[in-house]
Amino acid sequence: MGLQIPTYIPSMNKKTLDHLLIALTVLFDLCFVATAIVVAYWVRFESGWIPETLALHKGGTPPLDDYFRLIPLMAIIWLTTLKTLRLYRLESNATVSAFWTLCKAAGIALIATLAALFFIYHHDAYSRWVMLLASGFSLVWLFFGRLVLHRFRQAIHAQGVGVSRVALIGYDARSEQFINTLQTKPNSGYELVGIVTETADADDLGVQYLGEGQNILEIVQKHRLDTLFILSPAVPNDAILQILHVCEGVPVQINVLPELSEFIIGGNAITLFEGIPVLQLRETPMQGVSGIVKRLIDIVFSLFALIVLSPLMLTIAVIIRLTSPGKAIFRQERVGRAGKPFRIYKFRSMRADAEYNVGHVWAETDDPRQTSLGKFLRRWSLDELPQFFNVLKGDMSLVGPRPEMSGLIDTFSESIPHYLARQRVKSGMTGWAQVNGLRGNTSLEERISYDRYYIENWSLALDIKIILKTLWAIKKG
Repeated sequence: MGLQIPTYIPSMNKKTLDHLLIALTVLFDLCFVATAIVVAYWVRFESGWIPETLALHKGGTPPLDDYFRLIPLMAIIWLTTLKTLRLYRLESNATVSAFWTLCKAAGIALIATLAALFFIYHHDAYSRWVMLLASGFSLVWLFFGRLVLHRFRQAIHAQGVGVSRVALIGYDARSEQFINTLQTKPNSGYELVGIVTETADADDLGVQYLGEGQNILEIVQKHRLDTLFILSPAVPNDAILQILHVCEGVPVQINVLPELSEFIIGGNAITLFEGIPVLQLRETPMQGVSGIVKRLIDIVFSLFALIVLSPLMLTIAVIIRLTSPGKAIFRQERVGRAGKPFRIYKFRSMRADAEYNVGHVWAETDDPRQTSLGKFLRRWSLDELPQFFNVLKGDMSLVGPRPEMSGLIDTFSESIPHYLARQRVKSGMTGWAQVNGLRGNTSLEERISYDRYYIENWSLALDIKIILKTLWAIKKG
């Protein structure tokens, strides 16, 4: 199978949008809880609405600063309670049941706050009226904020932003339930593109027929699919394994809708999709808030590096031009995320005609095509400095699997199991394989194993660890 190049890269996926909205929900909750304390203080002590005979607090009007000091405590209690009661799930935050759950959260937060005040302060130090009113205000405002964000999310989805394009693979009695669920919720964030099946007429189900499962890679790329739902056992296990294999090189999330007997044992991979149990086999990595932070780190670090290292880079470029004929910057086509080709930038470390009649081959440790300056640059990784431009452009990341030459992809993908899995994420200037000694002309099978480990276990902490180990390795030469 030849190199497949997708026709798009999504601007914002559903998971990223959902994480942003969850972050906004948390921010709103903090603001509402803080504001509720101030408003409750005003109602109790300054509005005159509560007669002193009904007040539970004695001893005059306390300073507002005392209640400002309560804000961190109440914020922690509220956020912990809301998280425990699963009120940061966007799908069910604007329903009647969510309101009653918020009422429960308000009661728990009030009791926890009073208990904390009892052990930390004298029991008469704070007005219980203020605590009661603050809980009531928080309850109303938190639900109102969730309702506004829910409507905003629906409006965003209606514009096609953050919508996951979905295809159903296979057909059985559950197909109609799945299709009806999506069609009755047009702004849920999922768009049912069609069905992939060999056994049923999709027209009878009222959805588009996309093709047969054996052509799943072409279907994913042609219809720009983000998520696949596979009906098991309507789709046999060997077919599911084949789908996982051919889709390794594209960033598509793959889920299985199992029968009851298959998900009774449960596990972290079992999720609910609009009330339907779904077994998630693989998730698209580096999305959501962590993915945004990773990209921001790439931009800030690469921009900083280009500014600080610009005198060194200019000096290297001038020396290259003076010591050997040809351009200072070497450009070569590489393959990155989702099989998308891009031009990688490097300082030229070989003769200008190094690839003439040679094609795409790896450089050897003591490659005779290297210039004397190039050998020095490669030893200290100085030839890779222009790749900060690739990182700034978004072609690459600071950390990730090293990008391969396009002419070698077909050969490697056919001979090395799971090779295309490394294309699920952006290529990197450095990676887990490189900091573990697999750099340059080393065992490709081992490098793929390390790349897969990085993808499956990725975290921002792991990125920082790799960057620090890379700097240490460069320091040692």
